[in-house]
Amino acid sequence: MTVLFVIATILLFLFIDWASRRVRERKNAPAVQTAAIRPYPIRVPEGIFFSKSHTWLNLFPSGKLRLGVDDFVGRMVENPEIILLKKTGEHVRRGEPLLTLKEDEHLLTLRSPIDGEIDSINGELPHHPELLRDQLFSDGWAYTIVPQRLSELKSMLLGTETREWMRVEFGRLRDLFAGTSSDGNVAPAYLQDGGPPMAGVMRSMDDSVWQEFETRFLAADDAERI
Repeated sequence: MTVLFVIATILLFLFIDWASRRVRERKNAPAVQTAAIRPYPIRVPEGIFFSKSHTWLNLFPSGKLRLGVDDFVGRMVENPEIILLKKTGEHVRRGEPLLTLKEDEHLLTLRSPIDGEIDSINGELPHHPELLRDQLFSDGWAYTIVPQRLSELKSMLLGTETREWMRVEFGRLRDLFAGTSSDGNVAPAYLQDGGPPMAGVMRSMDDSVWQEFETRFLAADDAERI
């Protein structure tokens, strides 16, 4: 009986010691302030074309294309003002500005990945920017375009190749954000571990980062990229 009491006492002290160390470790752990920023998944539906200037295109049987902002860009802003720069019937050339996302005083301009004519615009999008977040590939489109050459779709990305390209873009984004830190490290609030940025991350960046992001990521094609 005495032996059992001694063993029980030793086990009790070991447990108390273990619990005390756990409490000390938690108190000493560095706090990461990410509560205000939510992670998000990047949506890449099958059958949707993606351009390297970060727009998506959905091809209809009529040959028309519906175009919108991809998730990579749309979710980096929190509650943007959306400014559509083209009107129905206007011609648009590849690389020409199509729409601007404005948050506070910061701007991002997205460009057309194709030549064509504007067939229709989504007049609801400027009034409901939350569509970029909630209904991106249904009601979150910006324009319907009659393409001048459907062959331009050959340069777009689909399915698996889009997801592989997005992973490369996350790496390039990490490099960009690393340049905003004095020690060369990306703050945990900016990017998930090895993956997408946190929702609304661009709002915490200064204007020089917005300009650099547009230059690096929103050019019309690879030849114009840094």
